[in-house]
Parts: sequence; structure tokens; C-alpha cells
Amino acid sequence: MTKMHEKDAKILHDIMQPLNIIRLSCGNIRARMGSYSTEETEYLLAKLMRIEEQVVRATELLQDLKKHDDNDGLP
Repeated sequence: MTKMHEKDAKILHDIMQPLNIIRLSCGNIRARMGSYSTEETEYLLAKLMRIEEQVVRATELLQDLKKHDDNDGLP
């Protein structure tokens, strides 16, 4: 893998920022909804958890790409 160009690093950062906001927002919404106890709330909480799982997955993939680039050229 070639060294990540500055533009690629900026794109990676620009993708990571909204993912972080989405994850934090889901957590905040989940915390607010936690006090309610209805079938609808449980359904929505499950959906928020699924969104968070996918954001974490995407973030890990992006971090892995960056890590591979950071390690490129090391003995």
C-alpha cells in the first residue's frame, strides 16, 4: 500500500467526523428514551443499537485502513 496522501487523510477524517456524531447522538437518544417503557420504545432502542453497531463497524474499518497506512514502510 502506498503512503496515504494528505487529501486521502483529510477524506478519512471527514468521514470519521459524521460517524462520531451519529454514534454519540444515538447514545444520547438511547439514554433519553431509557426511562420510557413501551413496546414502541423498545423497538426504537433496538434500532438505535443497530445503527451504533454499524457506525462502530465502519469506524473500525476506516481506522484499520489508517493503521495499515501508518505502518507502511516500517521494518
